[in-house]
Amino acid sequence: MEITELLREQDIVLQMPAKGRRSALAKAAGWLGERVGRGQDEVLAAMLERERLGSTGIGHGVAIPHGRLDGIDAPAAMLATLERPVWFGSPDLAPVDLLLALLWPKSDVAGFLPALSYFCRLLRQPELRERLRAAETPEEAYAWLQLSARTATCQTDTQAPSGTFVSDIL
Repeated sequence: MEITELLREQDIVLQMPAKGRRSALAKAAGWLGERVGRGQDEVLAAMLERERLGSTGIGHGVAIPHGRLDGIDAPAAMLATLERPVWFGSPDLAPVDLLLALLWPKSDVAGFLPALSYFCRLLRQPELRERLRAAETPEEAYAWLQLSARTATCQTDTQAPSGTFVSDIL
């Protein structure tokens, strides 16, 4: 699954204000909840449950917070650049200013890990990260994602940025 199959241009929020990790997660949960017809509290609870296992910060100012829910038909995503970086407990200790938030159906066990691995590889690209941070419109950010998705290599490793493994952020 490519990111542009999951993420729509209207799912990109630039300069989202957030006071901290929980605030950023709550805003992402509200957005994703609307996409799948679920309440913000239910989505936030799933995301916080995952965060309790360890940070979904993957390094380089990026986090991929996610939750899995029963009863949703398809995955949903939103991408946000944050107005100010927030502490996320990333392995490189860098604050996060770029979020790719995911909500995934619990029933889709086979699709989740490959998709998460792909998203980690995509956001491993320094040029893409910088272009997303510098984007002035959601359209511009989406165009950079499309370009990067087309040029991304299909690596078979599961290593995420900064030495963390995808299995560490599941």
